[in-house]
Amino acid sequence: MLFAHPVLAAPGDKEASQGINAARGGFCKRAIPLLESAESQRHRPSSAVALADCHAKQGKLLKASEIYHSVASEKKEPGYTARDVAAITSAKKKAAQTDARIPTLVVKPVEPYEGLVVEINGEAIGDPSTPQRFDPGAPLVVVARADGHEETSQKITLKEKQRREIKLRLKPKPGATKSPQKPVATKAPEKKPPQRPVATKAPEKKPPQRPVATKAPEKKPPQRPVATKAPEKKPPQKPVATKAPEKKPPQKPVATKAPEKKPPQKPVATKAPEKKPPQKPAATEAPPGPPRRAEAPAEGKPGAGQVAERPVEMPEPTPPPRRKQRDVWLGAGFQGFFIPRIAFQLFGEGGRDVLVPGGDIALSTRLGQHFDLVFSVAYARFWMPETPFKPKGHPDTDYEIVESDLQALQAGARLVWNVPLDRDEVFAFRLGAGLGVGWTFLGDLHRTQAYPGDAVPGDPSTFVPGDPYRYKKCRAPNDPAGSFRYCNQLDYDADHYPGYVEPSWFTRPKGRPQGLKPVVYPWLVLPEIGLALRPWDRVAFDLRVGASVTGVLGGLGFRVAL
Repeated sequence: MLFAHPVLAAPGDKEASQGINAARGGFCKRAIPLLESAESQRHRPSSAVALADCHAKQGKLLKASEIYHSVASEKKEPGYTARDVAAITSAKKKAAQTDARIPTLVVKPVEPYEGLVVEINGEAIGDPSTPQRFDPGAPLVVVARADGHEETSQKITLKEKQRREIKLRLKPKPGATKSPQKPVATKAPEKKPPQRPVATKAPEKKPPQRPVATKAPEKKPPQRPVATKAPEKKPPQKPVATKAPEKKPPQKPVATKAPEKKPPQKPVATKAPEKKPPQKPAATEAPPGPPRRAEAPAEGKPGAGQVAERPVEMPEPTPPPRRKQRDVWLGAGFQGFFIPRIAFQLFGEGGRDVLVPGGDIALSTRLGQHFDLVFSVAYARFWMPETPFKPKGHPDTDYEIVESDLQALQAGARLVWNVPLDRDEVFAFRLGAGLGVGWTFLGDLHRTQAYPGDAVPGDPSTFVPGDPYRYKKCRAPNDPAGSFRYCNQLDYDADHYPGYVEPSWFTRPKGRPQGLKPVVYPWLVLPEIGLALRPWDRVAFDLRVGASVTGVLGGLGFRVAL
């Protein structure tokens, strides 16, 4: 045993193991010095990638990218563990992800400047138009100077994934650019004078065109007498127009024949006019049907017309009857919980996403117009496969494989507020909260000590922390051989081997900590959001989602009115 320690650990392995554990826990300030010390003594891809991870978390992306690319270019060498091989594989993917996060800066001159020099944080850049990479959040001072131009300076800060481009425009110094431009401007006007005499010849051709325009008015006078002949032809057309009215008179006697049939009706009407002298009421009636209504008032009273109008007006505004409100409902349906992995990380490391299926039976009664009081009894099966877990702050040697086949009953009450979305409450929005108690009446909770799955039995140097989801169950103390740091009888979980059953909260074995198996636990849902569909008078369907102490709640069920 005295000679075993120097043989098992190589130089830097202790610092590497401590640094990797600290990096996984998020303590990069503590991990970086340990990992740098380990790398200076002995290079390992696993410790180098952990060091790059910490640099990336602290925003030092350039340094992290350099380490990732260096590890990604390595090949498997003798002595590398499975964790080192996995680090080489992951370094390629992390290098690409880190390169995408590194911001770049491009400086593009608006025009070519002679003797242009661009410096960023005091370092000159050879080609400023080429993208330059920098760490995000680091202040940058960009300075540019050129011959005959004033020096400019600008301060910028880049963000992750930003692609920044600066348009560089330098101000010329006074008198630096005016002199070379003057001789160039004086040569251009010397070519313009010979073009002017050519333009003076064009106006000489325009005068002969003006006398041609004076001949046009001479042709207009003969056109006026032609216009005077048109009125001479209009008089013979007037007698033709007089023939049209001659045809209209024969149409008038045709119109007079229609009134000849009406006079015989007048003496018939004269007997009634003695009772109804004026024909004004007949004029007030609709002209299209005076003959039809004339017979009705002659036989009946004027009130008969009012009776005919009422059945037409009354049925139209009558609204359909509202659906009857039901006060007591009996329902059943699916109810389950989803426990995310992050819930385990509130208390330790490891864990996994767990789905807890179940169902419920509920009885609800209406309180007032918009509130429901719901009493329910539910069943839940808390089944979890083999899952690694260890408490927060404990070393990797305390990892255990946890399994559960617990089954529970939950009883509770919920208050739900209904917000109708239509007149008959076919659709309704539901908002509520609930509380109750749960009882694990069946099943056990198993815990077993675990060791790294990549370790080689009989070689203690291979029993180093690795991926906890590849850990295996210990069979007994120091079984397999070399696992004495993981499979031992010195820690609080000394007897956690295959077949161990965790005691309940109300049981405390002699000389050991209290059990962790829940027996009775509180149940709370806040808030609960849902949607109700009532397609028929006595049947409704409910969809609800909420947050509870046992995870995210989801339910789908139906109700029947009693």
